[in-house]
Amino acid sequence: MQVLRLRLQNFRNFPSLDWEPAPEVNIITGENAQGKTNLLEALFFGLTGRSFRTATERDVVRWGSAFCRVELEVAGTGRHALVVASLTSDGRKKLLVDGKAGRPVELCGEPVIFTPEHLWLVKGGPALRRRWLDLEICSLQPGYVRCLRRYQQVLAHRNRLLLGLRGREGGHEALEPWDRQLVELGARIIFWRRRLLAGFASLASQVYSAISAEKEVLSLAYLSSFPLENAREEEELRLLFLRELARRLPQELAWGQTLVGPHRDDVRFSINGRDARRYASLGQQRTTVLALKLAQLELAARLLNCYPLLLLDDVFSEIDERRREALLGYLAGKTQVFLTTSLERSALPPASGCIFEVRRSTITQGG
Repeated sequence: MQVLRLRLQNFRNFPSLDWEPAPEVNIITGENAQGKTNLLEALFFGLTGRSFRTATERDVVRWGSAFCRVELEVAGTGRHALVVASLTSDGRKKLLVDGKAGRPVELCGEPVIFTPEHLWLVKGGPALRRRWLDLEICSLQPGYVRCLRRYQQVLAHRNRLLLGLRGREGGHEALEPWDRQLVELGARIIFWRRRLLAGFASLASQVYSAISAEKEVLSLAYLSSFPLENAREEEELRLLFLRELARRLPQELAWGQTLVGPHRDDVRFSINGRDARRYASLGQQRTTVLALKLAQLELAARLLNCYPLLLLDDVFSEIDERRREALLGYLAGKTQVFLTTSLERSALPPASGCIFEVRRSTITQGG
């Protein structure tokens, strides 16, 4: 995927913009609050029809304007296309490809985006890592969303039954049909999660090693809420899950909730064998998330036979000069990259890409 031209009208702080980015690495510099991240958001919005920054989409419409418009000339999978995304201040949205309603991501997938907020993957709680893993699987495994939603429905019903049985003797047979469904769906979710994570772990480890000059090793592990022993197949997982439900039933009745299953699982990131959440430096945490994002880029390229766009917001913060150079070296020639930074030009790696400066809602080439 390559963006040949970007035109904006009333998008965030840009009343208008006409920009032809470089075909490979675009480094977007400038002081804070000039619109660097807004450019990445515009690219993402144009290709997906949504923002990666806000759930209130009307926020992207420039203050006091009736609408915004993002126009992209793109090339991908052997064709050129004109993509237009527009949104009115009252929430009406259109997404057109060559003048017809369509999905631009079909040209070469959804852009891969890194923002500082993604550091929650390492620093946050288990629910955040489960959500990340589930979102990754959704784009690669047909039927996963339906399975996950059904599991959540069964889980909610089982929890209501457990609450109703608290303090009562008997009546446990009412749980049996819900146990069977929970185990069937839960074992499938765990199977799919572990399979994706195995492929992800190998790629992420390779990327992390490249960025850290092979001085550090990143590993990923799936942490189940019950012992998986040597189980590999769904049937084995079902038997182990069912056995653990029976063992934990007294405790679940006391608590009034289901205590085992994929809704309680986690992913652990380790650097040189040490838990990244507890022991990694800020630079190591950022490198870990970058490795995950670049692994996502590689998986998408294998699936689509072309690399999607890569958007990196404030990526150089808290990583040293050597890692910056290694990151840009890794990305060289892979895909079109849009990278924002507040670093001075003198602090950027040499021969790092085409440098642009954003200032007062305009963009100029800076070297």
